[in-house]
Amino acid sequence: MQSYSFNINTYKVEVNQFNNEYHVSLDGVHAGVIFPEKLEEPPFTIWKTSDLIPEDLVQKIGAAIEQEQR
Repeated sequence: MQSYSFNINTYKVEVNQFNNEYHVSLDGVHAGVIFPEKLEEPPFTIWKTSDLIPEDLVQKIGAAIEQEQR
């Protein structure tokens, strides 16, 4: 299990990775699960969720995860 922690906008974001799912907490409250979807064209990875996390925040969290993984 990999864990990430960072600030985005006004949120303290904590992410715990389980396989290919990333469980997201915002300000200490579980907000949902995000996951990467691979594409064959740029940007090559887009982040998705079936939970009620705003789309722009999902993409920012995904980008922060990708940055931490480099």
